[in-house]
Amino acid sequence: RPSFPSGRYLHTNPLRREAGLRLLSGPLPAPLRARLLRAWRRPALFSGEQTPLAVQSALRQRPDPTKLYSTPALTLGFFTLTELEVARRVLEAPLASISRMTRNTLLVAQGAYLRLLYAALVAQVGEAAALAEFERLLAGVG
Repeated sequence: RPSFPSGRYLHTNPLRREAGLRLLSGPLPAPLRARLLRAWRRPALFSGEQTPLAVQSALRQRPDPTKLYSTPALTLGFFTLTELEVARRVLEAPLASISRMTRNTLLVAQGAYLRLLYAALVAQVGEAAALAEFERLLAGVG
């Protein structure tokens, strides 16, 4: 682990965090991007001291994007919550735990998949309800 003058940025520093937020939110539609940035520019949720942060592989399997549009809205909410949890953990991953290239690749992939989930949810419940659901899920993740 790198040493910092204080414990404030033990896991990431503000510039690294902001760059990660930009990578993650880049593929998202503008209304969703604004909500994600507003929600996640707060201090880190995970300290990593109680349990090590679990970061998924870049090659992990996800449900088929073509079948998302026929997936029930409640299930899409569970998928979204999972993807948001993974994205937050990648965003807050300690500096020494993951390479920059891997972290950037994971964040871009998370953003792209979140965009697909959002589009499928919009198709089922409408844009206003989908935004409200994402905002509720974002608040739950931190």
